[in-house]
Amino acid sequence: MFNSYIYKIAVRYFFSKDSKTIVNRINGFAFFMIVASSSVLLIVLSAFSGLKDFGLSYTSSFDPEIKVMPALGKSLNVSEEKIKEINQLEFIESASPVIEEKVVLSNELNSGGVLLKGVLPDYYLNSSLDSLSLIGAFSPSKKNTLFLGADLASSLEVVMSDDFSLTATAVKNNSRSIFSFSPFNSIKLDIEGVYQISSDIEKKYAFAPIETVSSLNGFGKNTYTGIEIILSSNENINNIIDELNLIIDEDIRVLGKEELNPALYKMLNTENIAVYLIFTLVAIISMFNLVGSLTIMMVEKKKDLRVLNALGGRDGDFNKIFLSLGVFTTLVGVFAGISLAVIVVVAQNNLSLIFVPGTSIPYPIKLSSLNVFIVFATILVLGLVTSVWSTRKLNV
Repeated sequence: MFNSYIYKIAVRYFFSKDSKTIVNRINGFAFFMIVASSSVLLIVLSAFSGLKDFGLSYTSSFDPEIKVMPALGKSLNVSEEKIKEINQLEFIESASPVIEEKVVLSNELNSGGVLLKGVLPDYYLNSSLDSLSLIGAFSPSKKNTLFLGADLASSLEVVMSDDFSLTATAVKNNSRSIFSFSPFNSIKLDIEGVYQISSDIEKKYAFAPIETVSSLNGFGKNTYTGIEIILSSNENINNIIDELNLIIDEDIRVLGKEELNPALYKMLNTENIAVYLIFTLVAIISMFNLVGSLTIMMVEKKKDLRVLNALGGRDGDFNKIFLSLGVFTTLVGVFAGISLAVIVVVAQNNLSLIFVPGTSIPYPIKLSSLNVFIVFATILVLGLVTSVWSTRKLNV
C-alpha cells in the first residue's frame, strides 16, 4: 500500500519548481503535451460526432425510425383496419404504408434509374417534401404524377410543362403467363414538382401516389412493400415487434435506421475508430515526454530521497513516489485538457467560430459524455502504463 507521505512528496514535486531550469522546462513540456493530446483528442472526436450527425440528418432524413418489412418475399398484405390499429398504439406517432419499386425513368433522349416510392396523402414526410420543393408541389392524391430530385431532374433534362412527361418502367412481379410478351410494365407520369436536399438523396428517391406505383408493379389492394413508422417515445424494439406481430398476420422484419443503411453506418463507425486510433497514437507519442520528465526527476532527486531509508522508508517507496507523480501529472493534465476542449466546443456551438469551407454553415461539433469518458480513460491508461514502465526496478 501507498503511504500518505508518498502522495505528499509526489504532489510537492509536481507543484514546486526545481533549482535547475532545464528540469522545470522538461516537466512543464510533459504536462503541456498531456493537456494538448487529451484536448485535441476530445475536440476531434466531438467534431467527428457533429459531422456524423450533420451528415446523417441529410442522408437518413428520408428514412423512418423503424420500418416493417416482410420476412419472406417482397410484399406485405395489411388491411386498412390493421393500419389504423397500428397507428393507435401508444408509442407510435405515425405508421405509413408504402410501395417501393426500382424503376427506370425515361424520355425520348435520356433515362435514369431511381427508387420510386408510392405514398398516401397522409404520408409523414409530405410536409417535409413540400418544404424542400424547388419548383412545383407534391400532391400524392393526383394519379400518375411524379415528384423527383433536382439532380435526377437535371440529368433527365426535365421541363415543367404540360407537354412533358416521363415513362416509368418496372419489372413485372407476375410474368409467368406464356402470353406475356414483355417482362416489363410502363406508365407515363406527369412532373408534379422537383425537390432539392442533397445529391445522394435526389438521385435515389422519387415519389408518386401509391395507387400509381401499385398499378405499375401489379400489386393488389392493401398490398405494400413496407410500413414506415415514426415513434412518439423511446420503446424497446422487442416490445414493438411483439405488438406488431399481434396485429399483422404475416411474418415480418422490423428494421431500425442502422439496419436500413448498414453500409453507411459501418463506414461511419469505421472512420470513427480510425480517427480515434490515429489521435491515440499521437497521445502515445506525447507520453514519451512524461517518460523523460520522470526519468530526469528520478536522476535529479535520487540523492535527496536516500534520506527516506534513514528515516525508515520501505523498499520500493522511491518507485511509488515517482509512480504517483506520473499518475498525478496525467490526472491533472487530462482534466485540464478536457476542460479546455469543452470550452472550445461550447464556444464553437454558441459563437460559430469556424465554418464549413465554402459555406456559411458553422462547423458542426457535438460534445457527448461517451467521448469525454473515452478520452479520460485513454489518457489515464496511457499515463499509468507510462509511469509504471518508467519507474520499474529502481534502486535508491
